[in-house]
Amino acid sequence: MQGDKAALRLRRSAGELTDGAGLLLVRKLWDRWGLGDWIDQQAKEIGGRYRPSLMLETWVALLLYGGQGMDDLPRLAKRGVRRLFGWKSVPDPTTYGRWLRRAGEKVTKQLDALLWRMVRMRWAVAGVPSAVMLVLDSHVAVRYGEKQAGAEKGYNPKKPGRRSHHPLVAFLAETGDCMGVRWRAGNAHTAEGACGWIEELVERLRVAGVERITLRMDKGFFSKEMVLTLERLKVDYVLKVPAYKAFRSLLGPLRQSKKDKRLWTGSASLYGARLLAVERRRELKTEDGELELGAVELQKRAYVLTNLPGLHALSAWRLYNRGAVVESRIKELVQLGAGATAVNDLGGNHLLWGMTMLAYQVQHTIRTQGLSGEWRRAEPNRLRNWLFRMPAKLTSHARKRYVQITRGDALGEMLLRALRRLEALGPPLSS
Repeated sequence: MQGDKAALRLRRSAGELTDGAGLLLVRKLWDRWGLGDWIDQQAKEIGGRYRPSLMLETWVALLLYGGQGMDDLPRLAKRGVRRLFGWKSVPDPTTYGRWLRRAGEKVTKQLDALLWRMVRMRWAVAGVPSAVMLVLDSHVAVRYGEKQAGAEKGYNPKKPGRRSHHPLVAFLAETGDCMGVRWRAGNAHTAEGACGWIEELVERLRVAGVERITLRMDKGFFSKEMVLTLERLKVDYVLKVPAYKAFRSLLGPLRQSKKDKRLWTGSASLYGARLLAVERRRELKTEDGELELGAVELQKRAYVLTNLPGLHALSAWRLYNRGAVVESRIKELVQLGAGATAVNDLGGNHLLWGMTMLAYQVQHTIRTQGLSGEWRRAEPNRLRNWLFRMPAKLTSHARKRYVQITRGDALGEMLLRALRRLEALGPPLSS
């Protein structure tokens, strides 16, 4: 190995160091938009030693820092994070678990309103989109313990027969904003509670000024009730349909695409909407000397139900695939620790998922409004490793506290620019 042969000696310093200097962005956004004051006002009936805003801020900071469970809370008190946020103390795991059970559904309702409030404040800066694609999807969180409320046996593709939770999440495909979560037990059907929630989300988007709303859902949400609900709400939709034989008989003979000879398309009517089909076929090669029979093999078949007039089957399928970005959003939630911990309380588990959504929206606002270039698309793991966990030294002088970073560090300069941009964000909403 090349290098100086002199040994590196380990020394201790009386100065306080931190590896979470980038979490200043979280504090800046939290204070700039008054998120803590708002949640304290809305949930002031929740008693206890710690304010609701402190409990939420602590959990958001923990997830962005890299913790995934209540046992990781003591790390925030020992690595300078407590001093960065100005907390007098950090709740221990036992206290936090009791608060989750006590707060439960009461704070969850306010948290859902806070999440939507953050989306509107971001739009006040970035502009309200005229058209959005609202994507709903479900997620299976596998459970291995016996004392986790709502952990039931249900649909579980990774661990069949294992208990799980089955929450329902919603995102906007174009903007990346999180629209919320509906927590459900593991034995809940994919579409359980979806119709009522869609009505709430559509109403919110229309009040905010969104002109055109397109719903995108996979085949687990398909039903006559869902189609009638979407028609009544007068929204556009692309809904994947199960490949039932009865639907295939409605289509009749399919037509071969002129651009791609492997693709065949067709259309029919179902529940007053357009049922579009796309099939991918492959011609079978024959051995030398055999007759050419023109036999083909069906490789893939997909059905999409839509109310968009004049939309070709291939265009409908491409439009549906645009919503596949929700898988990347769910991946980001997993990186933030979604489903990594649970408690033996229904409301507490719902609150844990709601706080994870809040952490996602906080980091999404930071990367889209504070960062630039490729960092605007950075996933939580990258933001955590390079930005949120930036090393720094904490000092005090003349009753002022300072966070000292290395001069000339490119990431340090990016942190300073992001802090200035967040400081320039608009004020909190008046209502």
